Amino acid sequence: MIAARPNAHDEHPASADVIDACIAALTNKSGQIRAGAVVADAEFVQFHPTALDVGLEPAPLASEALRGEGALLINSDGRRFMRDVAPEAELAPRDIVARAVFAEIEAGRRVFLDCRQAIGAHFPDAFPTVYAHCKAAGIDPVTEPIPVAPAEHYHMGGIATDTRARTSVAGLWAVGEVASTGLHGANRLASNSLLEAVVFAARAADDIAQVVGDGRGVAQAALYRVAGAKPVDHAAREDAIALIRDTMSADVGVVRTRRSLTRALLTLREIADTAGNDTQLANMALAARLVTGSALLRTESRGGHYRRDYPDPDPSKAQRSFVTLDELEALECRIASATMAQTSETWLAMDAEVACAP
Repeated sequence: MIAARPNAHDEHPASADVIDACIAALTNKSGQIRAGAVVADAEFVQFHPTALDVGLEPAPLASEALRGEGALLINSDGRRFMRDVAPEAELAPRDIVARAVFAEIEAGRRVFLDCRQAIGAHFPDAFPTVYAHCKAAGIDPVTEPIPVAPAEHYHMGGIATDTRARTSVAGLWAVGEVASTGLHGANRLASNSLLEAVVFAARAADDIAQVVGDGRGVAQAALYRVAGAKPVDHAAREDAIALIRDTMSADVGVVRTRRSLTRALLTLREIADTAGNDTQLANMALAARLVTGSALLRTESRGGHYRRDYPDPDPSKAQRSFVTLDELEALECRIASATMAQTSETWLAMDAEVACAP
């Protein structure tokens, strides 16, 4: 939820110093971002480790409660691989399980959630929603393992807000996955987002009520007639959206590197530059660019953000990240300038973070 503050000149300006899922949620933030709103923690994206890998869009989730009941993760060789990854095995944190599942798939093996022994005949009654999704895909989880893969699930980043849900733009409050309060850190704990939304929605409402008061002295926003939108090439839009999705999945997914992130940012900026009057496409590209640029700048691994070239946390970077559209575009310009000075392949093969330096 985004709420407009009635008086943009209120004496209590929003603070940018105190603060999911997801790309779709960030796309809804694009208008505020273009207005100058500060974005926080955009690199932190949580992937659910066990979405049904059956070709459905969006992919239904196989609840973590299944693993809580004893369901096992096995690969196409029949091996229970999580025991080699973490002491908690299938009950390890989401980011660890998601990376382990991704590693199996990257190695050419499919991954399955085996519920046959732990849940078996009780599956339809105990997990009716997951059971219905499986049956719709032609899978009987009572007698068959469920094919799974990681899927983007929640975005810890968003429009930076303070403890009253105020943004850095005078006149705007943000609540829900559109916002980044900082309460989730780098790796949301399941269901905490609901509690966050309830608490901050109430705080935002109280703050708006105090600002508005009895309504006297509240400035009425001026309304302007705008020309109708020009026709959009829907076929070109669908092609561009498919390219955004493929780029984000391949280069900005569960495991990231400087090479993949740089390649993605160049591709996404090209899509943005050719979006023309298609605001939907431009907003989607902007959302993807923010996640990608922020991930490129965080040269460590932490929570939902994992860099293969920087696999460990860096204590000096144990702090939130903040970026504006102007700063994102400056980063893109530095990268573009670097690629003009040498061939793209030479640039992508470099180890140094030359273009990412401020």
